Amino acid sequence: MVSVRSSARPARRSSQRGVSLVELLVVLVILLLIFAMGGVLIGPPLKKARLAAAANDLTVLAQKVPIQARTQRGGQGAFVFLKATPGTGLFELVADTGPAPAGDGRFTDPSAGTNPDSLIANVQPYRLPQGIVFYDMAAPYDPCWSNWGASGTNFVLGVDFQGRAVGPDGRQIAGSASINLTHADMASGAVTPLVVHRLTFGSVWGVRQTRLVQDAAVASGWREY
Repeated sequence: MVSVRSSARPARRSSQRGVSLVELLVVLVILLLIFAMGGVLIGPPLKKARLAAAANDLTVLAQKVPIQARTQRGGQGAFVFLKATPGTGLFELVADTGPAPAGDGRFTDPSAGTNPDSLIANVQPYRLPQGIVFYDMAAPYDPCWSNWGASGTNFVLGVDFQGRAVGPDGRQIAGSASINLTHADMASGAVTPLVVHRLTFGSVWGVRQTRLVQDAAVASGWREY
């Protein structure tokens, strides 16, 4: 009797299996928690760094004002103004070029129709990054735009031939002028502590940057660095 053995082997059950929907959801939840924790831990330092970088960049632009005042008109010099537009956070350098021949010492917006002054083309304007805002502070650090002099919706501060800080009318300012910068999330209280970078311009043009950190334990309410 001939026996016949089947060559077919029973199918082995695979040791690998697919990922269930529940397991996939658990992994997604864990990833979301990690990202959320990362935002809480990393977000505030990044915003502080961005604020400091913006203040430094604006300081660099402001330091170019007296340099440009000396080099304008082929080295003969000219009044140069730092024009700030709070609505857009844009800062530009404007040379006093009109009326002729050496300018009248007064600021006339480059967008004006009659005898306008000129934007300095070889100096790149600076716009505050998204999230960086102006911040008004109480005494002894108020007001933010003191001695700048309003020109329409803009604020203007300049330098004369002697390197003195002047207003739009060309007259030397008394005291100092300042700009206070912070991050919008700090101003709203979403990120603490509140940090403000204050740029101060003296009556003889010079830019001083101070970092202020809100602290209720200090009499003035601020720690100054």
